Amino acid sequence: MTGNQGSLAACFIRTFFLAWIWLVVIRGLLVIQSGVIPSLPGTLGGDVAGAFLLAVFLHLSAGVVRALLITALGVALYVAGMHLTAHGTLFQLAFAGKGMDSTFITGSLLNIYLITLPGYLALAWLLHWLHRKWVPATERAPVLLITSAVLVTGLYTLSFPSLTTPANNVVASTVAQVPGALLNPVGTAIGDESAELSKQLERRTNFFQQQTSNFQNPAPPNVLLIMIEGLSGGYLPKVSRYHSLQPVVSLDTLETTFDAFGFRVYNNVLSMERQTDRGTFALVCGRYPDLRRPSEKMLAVAEGKANPDCLPEKLKNQGYTTAYWQAAPIEYMKKDQFMPRAGYENVTGAEVFGHPQEQDGWGPTDPEFFPDIAERLAELSNQPGPWFVTTLNVGTHHPFNIGPDAEQELKAKQTKQSPGEETTGLPAAQVARQNAMVVMANALERFLTKLEQEGLLDNTLVIVTSDESGGFVRDDHETLPLNSNLGVLAIRSPGRPDLSDFAPENRIVAQFDIPMTILDATGNGHLAGNMLGRSLLSEPTEPTRDLILADTYTGMKYFLRESGTLLACTELTTRCSSWAFDPDRLFGSLQKTEDEPFLSLDERLALLEKATLLTPEGD
Repeated sequence: MTGNQGSLAACFIRTFFLAWIWLVVIRGLLVIQSGVIPSLPGTLGGDVAGAFLLAVFLHLSAGVVRALLITALGVALYVAGMHLTAHGTLFQLAFAGKGMDSTFITGSLLNIYLITLPGYLALAWLLHWLHRKWVPATERAPVLLITSAVLVTGLYTLSFPSLTTPANNVVASTVAQVPGALLNPVGTAIGDESAELSKQLERRTNFFQQQTSNFQNPAPPNVLLIMIEGLSGGYLPKVSRYHSLQPVVSLDTLETTFDAFGFRVYNNVLSMERQTDRGTFALVCGRYPDLRRPSEKMLAVAEGKANPDCLPEKLKNQGYTTAYWQAAPIEYMKKDQFMPRAGYENVTGAEVFGHPQEQDGWGPTDPEFFPDIAERLAELSNQPGPWFVTTLNVGTHHPFNIGPDAEQELKAKQTKQSPGEETTGLPAAQVARQNAMVVMANALERFLTKLEQEGLLDNTLVIVTSDESGGFVRDDHETLPLNSNLGVLAIRSPGRPDLSDFAPENRIVAQFDIPMTILDATGNGHLAGNMLGRSLLSEPTEPTRDLILADTYTGMKYFLRESGTLLACTELTTRCSSWAFDPDRLFGSLQKTEDEPFLSLDERLALLEKATLLTPEGD
């Protein structure tokens, strides 16, 4: 070994240990900020890989490049801490473009967590200073270092099913995502126009079922579809106990409200994707949401490139007045264009609550939003004919703004609590989420009470669900599948409810079953057209149903057979693990098996391809 090579090796080893110690400190800060404790084996491997890559960057960079690298590192740490706190995962680099939207920046990035940005930037520059101080300049050997970095990145990528679970390292995870982000949407559009659904596969699977009961309803009810932002079914104590889960949030008050008003709460509800535009599309149009990296379905409808013949359009054609009212700015995700094309006549967002600059965060708090909706429903009920209204709150969206009045009310209540009544075991980082969910539950209870007092529930089918399941509810959120797909569904018949016509509470329910159920309950099941899903008013038929699900924040894809089999696959579906479960207790009985995947790679790609299809405009 030459002197220069020996010097390079010694300096690199010193840099590696400096980077590793620095990353350990960062790891501790992220745990403190988010309250998410990752699994130890994955953490150790991830941080070793991250330290190696960081050491390579420190050795190869200088001047302006070094300054940009260090600044980007500090910003990445800030985003990672916030994303871990809000979603339980590290960020997907491919979604950086969505994060540049001005509405998203003012709603989610400019909040209390912004105070951590200077700290993470300072730590990044401290690493730069320490490296310059403790490690002498030496020969860079770029070919050797870059080759080694590529090999380490490849090994790291193969070692983790997902690149964004908490055990991942911010540096290694970000670098490993670069190729896919640059080639976006190749990472998820692989197989487009090249994989066809064979007749044999169609015969032995049932991924595109449509089923209604042709329920006859001579007096079609009003329909109120309430979407609660980021609500997980695991937050309901009965559901979490049923599946033996340890939820990060527990909502006794919401469960009590459901019981008091006669709702049926379903135990096995599948949120089919993450992010509002994906879940909303499934709930409004009765089709698979975007299961690949790009969010294009809602955009395609908004721009007039597709016409999936959605639920509100069908009900509008049957004499319903249709309305979509949300708390967030309606322009975000182009809902101002999508919702009218989907069939909603009356579409509003944050603008009806005052000028955007007068609102904190995403829009009005839940104590402001729900009373306003109650007033509008009263006005709507004075008009002739039935109505279909969909609402989406925003108070339970990060950064969990509840407003000063609710904050004072919670503080007063906590002051009166005895020590035994205080919440224990809740990570400090999740207190804001818990408070927002409690405030939402209280506002929803008052909202339903007002509707009942005014007689608006007498002829209204009420469904409470969520645009997505925002909560991670397991101790081990590294390895178990469907951690962020535990959705929520509570349904109430008009009047004092008779739910005998609806499926029992242990039925497996997917998001696109909800619009199919609404169509069926209004006596319009025969108009399902291209919608998918199984109405809760129908009885399951053979063969048992299959479903495709995904988690955009981890990149995982799932192929589920309701008979009790699950494939959990990486983003490209090239690697899958097999799982078994009890169909009556889906989330609480998952066990990994050594079975071979029940779908080949070509079949998985073909299914994903068909699930992405939309009906072109004019067809």
